Amino acid sequence: MEREIQEEVVIDLAELIALYLRKGFWIIGISLLFAGAFVKFRAMPEEETSKKDGNVQEATLQDKDLTEEKVLEEKGLTANERYYTAQIKKEKERLLWEQDNWENSYLFTLDPDKVYERQIDLYVKVLDSGNIPFTENSGEKIGDRAENAERAALTENYSSLFQSGSFYESIAVAQGSMKASDVADILFFRSNDEAGTLSLCFTGASEEDVQKMGDAAAEYWLNAENGMQENVAMHDLHLVNDKTTLGMTTHSVNRNALIKEVELTGSMESSILLRQNEKKDSINTRIKTISDLETAKKGLPKAVNNATQSYKKIILKQAVLGLFLGGFLSVFLFTLQYLLEAKLPKEEDLESLYGFTVLGSKKRYGRKGILPSLSEKLSGDKEREKDDENLLSLAKTNLSLLLREKQTGTDILFVGEDKQLCEKTEDFMACDHSQFNCSYAYNIFKNEESIERLGAAQNIVFVAKGKSELRAILNMKRRCEKLGKSIAGLILY
Repeated sequence: MEREIQEEVVIDLAELIALYLRKGFWIIGISLLFAGAFVKFRAMPEEETSKKDGNVQEATLQDKDLTEEKVLEEKGLTANERYYTAQIKKEKERLLWEQDNWENSYLFTLDPDKVYERQIDLYVKVLDSGNIPFTENSGEKIGDRAENAERAALTENYSSLFQSGSFYESIAVAQGSMKASDVADILFFRSNDEAGTLSLCFTGASEEDVQKMGDAAAEYWLNAENGMQENVAMHDLHLVNDKTTLGMTTHSVNRNALIKEVELTGSMESSILLRQNEKKDSINTRIKTISDLETAKKGLPKAVNNATQSYKKIILKQAVLGLFLGGFLSVFLFTLQYLLEAKLPKEEDLESLYGFTVLGSKKRYGRKGILPSLSEKLSGDKEREKDDENLLSLAKTNLSLLLREKQTGTDILFVGEDKQLCEKTEDFMACDHSQFNCSYAYNIFKNEESIERLGAAQNIVFVAKGKSELRAILNMKRRCEKLGKSIAGLILY
């Protein structure tokens, strides 16, 4: 039974290995070329730098702000030295980021003694809870439990919204001069899920600033309330208190830090001053970390400078890397060529899987490359004919034996996509007073002459190149069999 062709890649490992053997000299040549290129373009600059390395290692590093170019030029460093160098670079980048983002933020424009504060207190009120029956032994009303649970869930949802990026963005847009990341530093937020209370306290440099922030918050929660009315319980976010004052109350922004401050100083700083000090302490800690890393790096033992040995290792390393990269790329390209190349399966597969009788086949590959005899055997060329004359002579003998065995007529129609191959085959089979009555047809089903010859044909022999598409051959076979034609065999050039 004929196997259906699927859209999949089937790899013949033996034939793929034969391809590598045939292309062996190319693979070796490309690998050596890459090895030489890597040694030339990457190792030679290493040699020039390694000559200067002795002086670099003997000198003590005095400058804490080494540029990236100087770090990359250092050679002969130990693993620990490379580690410290990388860590110092990362810490300096983080320090610059913190200084730029924190010291220029809205928080550091505030004077704790002159700030304005707007505090807004809200209460989540659940509406239309309904009358839910309860038993005398329940201990509490089931309706109350349900209402409390709904209120707690609503409070938790609002708490998440008031600490979300979209909320911060809306406040920043309303204020006009701050970034969304600044809002978290000047907004003091508290909530109690059980009580259903929410508190928003904005701190700003002017009364106008805190008014804008509070108004933006009110607009935000009204939109959120309208959205939640459709998906959650009916409720009202009730405004309990909205007050703007000059000066501020101490808010527990960081409870642990606040308790620690009281224990150490006996007094309690304002929340803004505490937050400013936290940011400054973070920057100072980062500076101290960089200093400690640089001190630890200076205390490491110096690496032994051996320019010649180092240069040889560099040459070997680059050469091996180039060999592997060149070999990988060449193998990949030849493998890709193998996968994209249109070719028929081996003769035994054509016979066992697709029902063809292969009358003869010609060598498909040259014998160049590494181990040509092994390549010829793996690819199947060892059993194939070396030229057209031998191929056609073998095919003629096999065809004669096949027709005699089947006891059928001697009318033969050679069919294929290539007109020249069909003509060559028909001429050879018809010469020297052959017992065959031969004709040929090409591009069958596409021109009237071929269709007429196909209709009168008694035995059909396909003629194709060894590197043809299998789908085209099978389509011709299938359509001929539907017309009741017998496929006598297949000749592969």
